[in-house]
Amino acid sequence: MRTANGHSHIWKYLSSVFLSTSLLVRGVLASPQSNPVIKVQMYNLASVDPQVLTDAENRATRIFRATGIDVLWFNCPLSESEAKANPICIAPCPRSRFAVRISSEMPAKLATGTLGVALHETEIYVTIYYPNIEEMSRVGIAPPAQILGHAVVHELGHLLLGPIPHASVGIMRGGWTKEDLHAMTRGALLFTPRQTAVIRQAALLRTEAEASVGYSAVRRRRPDQPPECPLGDSACKRSGRRRGQN
Repeated sequence: MRTANGHSHIWKYLSSVFLSTSLLVRGVLASPQSNPVIKVQMYNLASVDPQVLTDAENRATRIFRATGIDVLWFNCPLSESEAKANPICIAPCPRSRFAVRISSEMPAKLATGTLGVALHETEIYVTIYYPNIEEMSRVGIAPPAQILGHAVVHELGHLLLGPIPHASVGIMRGGWTKEDLHAMTRGALLFTPRQTAVIRQAALLRTEAEASVGYSAVRRRRPDQPPECPLGDSACKRSGRRRGQN
């Protein structure tokens, strides 16, 4: 499968060096006063306007900051030569770092309106389907940057919360209504207090594990596996990959 703008080769190359990791958590957790930091590598395969992407990242940062989590964003290049010059974009991924691909391609069996998927088995991979972001923005309530930022947070929320059902309210709803889009524009589409506690603890565990004992590789993705699912389609089905907010 080719990704947007003919970037299938670089996505395969980059994904082949990502590692799904297994960590042994030891030691004392960080001070409650210290915000855990998650790192997010963004791969703009849909050629989203840079300003829209920046605005989306800023909105996502504010949502996570409300949970007591800080975010570092890395907008990774798409050419192999540039990627090699940016070590963090091709280095092994510990569990405190996530890889988000923004795609313009829509899988044939994708449910109508799905904005993204999070692959629980990998613990780090997210794909956002930008055509559906644009389609939702045509309702005329929230612009693409707001919807994109919230969709990224929703999918990362799945990875941090674990395999739980969608919520009935807030940013983790299974389908956003017009009322949710209005809440989004007011900065009020957020995690619930219970979700906030779980997400912050998960981020603390991930960052503390990386800082205290490092990480070890348990799986590499084969270069010939399709970019839609880093572990292959059969693994996607087995893992019950979490679809986005729709």
